[in-house]
Amino acid sequence: MSTDGSPEQTDDVARRLDDALERVAHGAAVSVPSILLQRGLTVVFTAALTNGLGAAPYGLFALARRIQRFLSRIVLGFRSGLSRFLPTADQAERNALATFASLLLLGVSTVFGAGLFLTAPRLTAMAGQSEQFATLLRVFALGMPASVWLFTVTEVLRGIEAVAPLNLTLRLAFPAAQLIVGIVGAFVLGDILFVAGGVLAVMGLTGVGAAVWIVRARGFRPRLRGPDLPALRRRYLDYTIPLFLGGIATTTQRLGFYPLIAVFLTGVAGGVFSVGVLVSQLVRLPLMAINQFIPPVAAALNEQGHEEALSRLYHVTSRLVLVGVVAAAVPVVIYRETVMAAFGPTFTAYAPLLTLFILAQVAACAAGSVGILLRMTDHQRALLVTNVAITTVLAVVAIPLTIEFGLAGVVWTYLLMLTLNNGIEVAVLYRLEGLQPFTKRHSFPLLAAVPFAGIAFAARMVAPGLVGAVVGTVTGLAAFAATLKLLGFTPVERRLAGTLVERYGEFLPGR
Repeated sequence: MSTDGSPEQTDDVARRLDDALERVAHGAAVSVPSILLQRGLTVVFTAALTNGLGAAPYGLFALARRIQRFLSRIVLGFRSGLSRFLPTADQAERNALATFASLLLLGVSTVFGAGLFLTAPRLTAMAGQSEQFATLLRVFALGMPASVWLFTVTEVLRGIEAVAPLNLTLRLAFPAAQLIVGIVGAFVLGDILFVAGGVLAVMGLTGVGAAVWIVRARGFRPRLRGPDLPALRRRYLDYTIPLFLGGIATTTQRLGFYPLIAVFLTGVAGGVFSVGVLVSQLVRLPLMAINQFIPPVAAALNEQGHEEALSRLYHVTSRLVLVGVVAAAVPVVIYRETVMAAFGPTFTAYAPLLTLFILAQVAACAAGSVGILLRMTDHQRALLVTNVAITTVLAVVAIPLTIEFGLAGVVWTYLLMLTLNNGIEVAVLYRLEGLQPFTKRHSFPLLAAVPFAGIAFAARMVAPGLVGAVVGTVTGLAAFAATLKLLGFTPVERRLAGTLVERYGEFLPGR
């Protein structure tokens, strides 16, 4: 939709923007507490394993799980079509899409799991690890269909914008069950194999529970036959095959570090890298919240030709993400030793590397939902080419940096990867769709971070440890918010805030 600036078109863009923002913000508002809970439960789960079983056994567990996740994330390239097509499909088409995607994903995950099971001894020998590592790999290989099933079902929930069930399934039920398994395995049985098997079992069971809700509450039924199904399946495969192939590149970027660590470094290094990624991804929470339901909203705007509303949605959401990311990043960097101490003395020694992990996440989030927008505007082939090129560069750089600098070289490569990935994706999206995230207001969170960092650092000097971290963070956040208020908000942001207060006001203190 092009606009000539007439009042009618301007009003239409504003209405569509407000509606899109409210839908995305509703998903984010409901998701933020649940994502925080999920991340908190995952951190406690990790701390239970590192403190209950030790850094080395946890390192083996983390390496084996990430190798399985490497393969499962490639498989999950086939699920992206659910968010793209479910929002605008009728019920019969939704039944057919969900059935076809589920069978496709379970079939491919079974093949990949069998491959991992058979190659586990070879991978163990290449990594120079113990027989326990091979057993862990085989446990995760057997459980690959269960893990893929959970994420397939939750993608259906995302595609139909079922906010509460999605968060209940992915953010509460699974991480809570995982934590129970971790505590029993670490402190009662002292068995890392029990933890691995138990985690996969609860993933499968949680996915089954969510699927039952979809069938009962939303009327989904398996649909394998119909005259329109061959064309629908071809359309789904045409869309997802490039994403599946591109997933090999993007997954190599995200998780290829773990095989690299397994070959060149130690289990402890794998555990440290896993903890660094886990902690730094807490900074990523604002982007994760926005991304919960921006795929179906962006897909609908693109499908209906509302380019101006989509462009403005990108501007607003990317700035909101940057505000949240900067606010979360500052205290983690300033109090990095205190944060890493929660995982034991072995991890505290690596606290300086946490700064690089945080910078990597800031680089990953600064451009907002760029990868999703490329997919939802049907540029999955451009995304494939972009990620193959980036992965090729990183493959050349990563090994020599790891050999020369050890774990620090791996973390520097991680920072380089996320910076290159998001920078190039922004350029590609702008070239193909004329969409880019940045306005002058994106500098406001960076300006507001200066007094925040100064207050936090002063508190650390006066009172090192947890007390200083709490006081510095709370006081610094107040200064951060005051600076943003002084710099000002846009009318769109004020309308969004008013809508959210009206919608959720009863849950606020004093109302």
